[in-house]
Amino acid sequence: MKIRKLQLKNIGVFDDETIEFQPCPVKDKAEIHIFTGQNGSGKTTILTALASAFDDFGTSEENKQSNLINKRFKDSDSNITIEFDLAKVAIYKSLMINSPKLLLKTHYDNDLKSYEDSLNSSRLYSYDYAVFAFSGYRQIQSEQIEAIKEPKDFNPLSQSLEFIKDYSQKNQLTINQLIANNISKSAIEKGRNEDKSAKFANVIKSIEKAISEITDWRIEFDLETEPTNLVTKINGEELDFDVLPDGLRSLISWIADLLGRVDLLKWQDDLPIFEKSLILFLDEIEVHLHPAWQRKVLPVVQKLFKNSQIFVSTHSPFVVNSIDDAWVYKLELEDGKAKVAEVVESENSNSITQVLREIFDVEQWFGLEVQNKLDRFEELRDKILSNGSSEGDESELLDKARELAEEPNDQLKQIIRRELQQLSEIKNKPFTL
Repeated sequence: MKIRKLQLKNIGVFDDETIEFQPCPVKDKAEIHIFTGQNGSGKTTILTALASAFDDFGTSEENKQSNLINKRFKDSDSNITIEFDLAKVAIYKSLMINSPKLLLKTHYDNDLKSYEDSLNSSRLYSYDYAVFAFSGYRQIQSEQIEAIKEPKDFNPLSQSLEFIKDYSQKNQLTINQLIANNISKSAIEKGRNEDKSAKFANVIKSIEKAISEITDWRIEFDLETEPTNLVTKINGEELDFDVLPDGLRSLISWIADLLGRVDLLKWQDDLPIFEKSLILFLDEIEVHLHPAWQRKVLPVVQKLFKNSQIFVSTHSPFVVNSIDDAWVYKLELEDGKAKVAEVVESENSNSITQVLREIFDVEQWFGLEVQNKLDRFEELRDKILSNGSSEGDESELLDKARELAEEPNDQLKQIIRRELQQLSEIKNKPFTL
């Protein structure tokens, strides 16, 4: 199942915006939709609106992270409509608010209704797809754990649509405990039931492999006893979670959580864990990541979850130009109202500077002080070329040129020398340092 259309009417910064989601142009590849734009342009609003299609909420739950979309409704005419591709779920879901009390008006078929019901049920449903939301701001920390502990009536989909999950709540399974459970179960079943042992071990190996591919470090998890603690090995060196780099903790937070929950669900098929049909909402997962890791995180996700539909918000040009065959939505604000200004297909052959210019509208390449000097230099150059300059303008241009040439940046020096040479040739008079 895939989401094919979203309409936002009087929601947050959107007056009336319809977004259509085209399939991935390449087979056997995850379908990825990337939202970019300045702060306040509606990226997170889109993600939370999409997540709301699967989350039936009421006034008693208005503070749930997945349901912050409530706070973006403006008036009684506000509504969200979401359409799907398959006929059996191809209706829509519409949410409406009538201030001051939230009213929920929903139109869906039995499949969506069953999924919503399963979110708050301890009974294990059988799934042919699952939906998860994650944020890069989430972090894990060291904790004393038990070798095997699963809360009574634990539901793998509990808080699955909340971008920031609260593990302190009753019947929640922390990431540390989830990993520890699989390590312990694999050890117990070894020699007794090799198939079960391999199943538990493969979950851990999948998490380790995914994170290792992004970081280029050899990541392993292990249990220490007396007291029982989960430790992470980086290239063989053991570290507690509290002292892990923030970027690594962020990756472990959502990747381990996702794979662990997918493994605990009861599925209608027996496909491997990475071939399950998933819809993922990922809000700024590049937070805390070095640019080298930002360039790898989405390609790894795209390769691993090939049957998934993935919606991503980002401020990073390294994320945008890291993959081919994704759809990039450029959001713009005008007079406080947001709209999708452009939709383009991603190409990782584009340079970072091209992505900055065309997707993020960033034309400046240097620090603010240097850029201001360069802008003034170019302003004076254009004035001289248009024959509207004075001797004072030419003198100021050379002063700016000398200041810029003294910067310890060879690229900047080359720019200034090339500009002065061209100016000398055009004006037939020397402009030299």
